Amino acid sequence: MDFKWYMVSTVSGKEDNVIEALRNKISSQKMDDFFKDIRIFKMPHLSNKELEKKTKGEEFKVTYVNIYKGYIFINMIMTDESWYLVRNTQYVTGLIGSSGKGAKPTPISKRTFDKMVEKERFLIEKFEAGDIETAFKEGTIVRIKSGIYKDEIGEIIKNNDREEKAFVNIEQFGRKVPTEFSYSDLEICG
Repeated sequence: MDFKWYMVSTVSGKEDNVIEALRNKISSQKMDDFFKDIRIFKMPHLSNKELEKKTKGEEFKVTYVNIYKGYIFINMIMTDESWYLVRNTQYVTGLIGSSGKGAKPTPISKRTFDKMVEKERFLIEKFEAGDIETAFKEGTIVRIKSGIYKDEIGEIIKNNDREEKAFVNIEQFGRKVPTEFSYSDLEICG
């Protein structure tokens, strides 16, 4: 018998609860020999509020969100008992690759799993390199904080996170004119 990775569908937002419940069940039912690892692929994320704090140079908090919402991954030996334990855990809605009617699920190929590990690593590295989406996205309504357009309100039509600049449509003489501003001169309305 060998360990393989399986994709388990869960109620979205309950992935961490499922992992905790599974770990407790595995331990209490002394089935540690059948389970090697349980994991969620997560990437760093900044909420709009935290993005705004970061943009202003204030202290901000990074949260980690599930890349594959509603799924967890288990490295296990598939037996009737281990399968029963997993599928009868609260918030588990199924195992991917199982047609039901007693059919055991099919594991994820090593290649697919490795690609998922690589995607997670890439997203973390991108974040750590400072390539973070900012709160100043296209379509966001902002107020200009300084300069000749102080207190003007406009919509961001183009942004550049690397240079921390955005083009905002500012009304001049009855027409909207795209005008470039530094993120530090902008404040999100609303």
